[in-house]
Amino acid sequence: MKIVMNPVRQRILQYLIIHGQGSTGDMKQELMDIPPASLYRHVKLLLEGGLIEVVKEERIRGTLEKTYRLTQNPGSDEGINQDIGAMFQAGLVSLMTVFSKYFAVEGNDPQKDMLSFSTSTLLMTDEEFLEFLKKLSVLFGEAINNMPRSGRKPRRLTLISSPNEEA
Repeated sequence: MKIVMNPVRQRILQYLIIHGQGSTGDMKQELMDIPPASLYRHVKLLLEGGLIEVVKEERIRGTLEKTYRLTQNPGSDEGINQDIGAMFQAGLVSLMTVFSKYFAVEGNDPQKDMLSFSTSTLLMTDEEFLEFLKKLSVLFGEAINNMPRSGRKPRRLTLISSPNEEA
């Protein structure tokens, strides 16, 4: 649980959930705000923690490039579900911690800071939902590559897809 609580490692795991697998080079292209040394260190911690595994090694220009994916446990779907469930719970706890710290600071202004919370139930086929996620990914991709400049400040946007309890 401690391994997953780190926001950078959560983003690496999210990358692997979305893409299925990827090398650190692939991850660097999408997670451009994470310094390469940090990315390598966090991937190593996830690997040592057993949350990800190497699926391919390829020698490129004298360097061994490894391709990673979430750890697969072919003997137990229940184990995989528990791991993913623990990752989601850790992410939610991390998010709750951010909000607790924010509201503990006197003078923070949720309206000025554009704090928001929204939830909607969408009726979509799996294909429609994947297309919707691809469009969101394009929007995220445009903003995630923003470089620091006057007036820009870090903003955390969390998107969670969950089963509908009313289904």
